[in-house]
Amino acid sequence: MHMHHILVVDDDPTNTKILKFLLTGEGYEVTALTSPVEALRNLGENVYDLIILDIVMPEMDGLELCQRIRATSTTPIIFISALGEIKDKITGLKAGGDDYISKPFDPNELLARTWATLRRTRQLATSESSLKTTDLILDSVEGKVTLVRSGKTVTLTPIEARLLRCLMSNTGRTLTRDTLVIKAWGYEYEGESNHLDVYIKRLRSKIEENPSEPRLLLTSRGVGYKLQPSEVGATSSAQVGS
Repeated sequence: MHMHHILVVDDDPTNTKILKFLLTGEGYEVTALTSPVEALRNLGENVYDLIILDIVMPEMDGLELCQRIRATSTTPIIFISALGEIKDKITGLKAGGDDYISKPFDPNELLARTWATLRRTRQLATSESSLKTTDLILDSVEGKVTLVRSGKTVTLTPIEARLLRCLMSNTGRTLTRDTLVIKAWGYEYEGESNHLDVYIKRLRSKIEENPSEPRLLLTSRGVGYKLQPSEVGATSSAQVGS
């Protein structure tokens, strides 16, 4: 059985020891580092199944570290931070995080979210590898989507890939917010509901020619979202709303 390898980055040695103790106790292999710069070097030489990041660190904050990781990797990232306001969580998700846990945290919550994130990543990897619509080609294994019209290929995070797969599998149908949250995060997800809106905005920035005037990923006001073929979306977006 594959032993999941987790990278923990926190400038406080006490925190890294606690996290390593909790995670190794659940059977995970853990590499714990206190330097974001060292973490970047380490990531160039090793492959991880999950990365756990603090945000407030002296050499480089966790948000910048996350963005640098996202430039080359789709490995899921969980933030653990004392910055617990809603705006802080949204900032973390926009930076490329897949989940956000506020300090102080319940050890059981940390372990549950770690397990859930790894499970969702496994499910994505074992799902049908390629999915196509008239506008998009999704490669679930590589975590990339190709825009048919321009030929441009962009990288997706695991959450983005799960959301897009769900939308592409139901092209033309409005999916409720609850349905999309369940597909992306699972039934056990207890984060703020506006996390979905953050990820929809991120998806639009990657698949729309003009994200501020979407023609593919449309909002059904008061209900949810739908992926509309471009030739239809151009005429219906005014009615559906963006």
